Amino acid sequence: MVFVHGIYVGGSVWIPTAERLTGVRVIVPTWPLGGHRDPMSGVDLSARAIAQMIPDFLAALDLRDVTLVGNDTGGGLCLAALASESSGLSRIGRLVLTNCDSYEHFPPQGFDKIAELARKRPRLVRWMLWMFTTSFGRRYFLKSVCATPPQGQDAVKIFESFTDSKRSRLDSLATTATLEPAVTLDAVSELKSFDRPVLLIWGDADELFPLEHATRLHADFPHAQLEVVHGAKTYVMIDAPEQTAALISAFAQEAG
Repeated sequence: MVFVHGIYVGGSVWIPTAERLTGVRVIVPTWPLGGHRDPMSGVDLSARAIAQMIPDFLAALDLRDVTLVGNDTGGGLCLAALASESSGLSRIGRLVLTNCDSYEHFPPQGFDKIAELARKRPRLVRWMLWMFTTSFGRRYFLKSVCATPPQGQDAVKIFESFTDSKRSRLDSLATTATLEPAVTLDAVSELKSFDRPVLLIWGDADELFPLEHATRLHADFPHAQLEVVHGAKTYVMIDAPEQTAALISAFAQEAG
């Protein structure tokens, strides 16, 4: 299983769920979305390029029959990856999406204003990203994506290097400026022809990615099932880690 997280955080956001998965190799990378430790000098950090990195990563590690799991921006990038020409796509055996970007919601309503500002007034957004590193900013961010936000060091570690690396935040600013609906809309035809099993795990208390986004995906994927997690928000893997892990595990076994 390979996990993909959203922007401004690191792979640690998946740990509460991933650590509950047994009997399977679990890989939880920190993708270059702001939480990464080493600045990505000279690397294309556009959303489309990072989406391409996902199947390329599977190929580089020679992974096969992969259960690919995406959340938030990372889910949108998984969808965008379906439109890539990477040979690594054949290594995906199953796809799991939790509350995430899709269709014209890349980024979701509200956050689209930040993406627009990143293109027009990057210095302002650079300051906004720094605000997310403060205790107030972290609480504000996590409250928007968690029904029960983590506290103390559990909250800090989710952001990984985003909190203390200006260079990593600048990398995420570059990505933010490329978030636009065309990235996921261009993958809709591949989504509709995706011939492998898909599981949608969706928190129904999410204002960023409401349940109707999931029902739309459920209707378009040829082989999809939808599981609703009541009371959870975007970070369903933090709000309900045991249920999320159980659903992923059962799906992988059934679809195997």
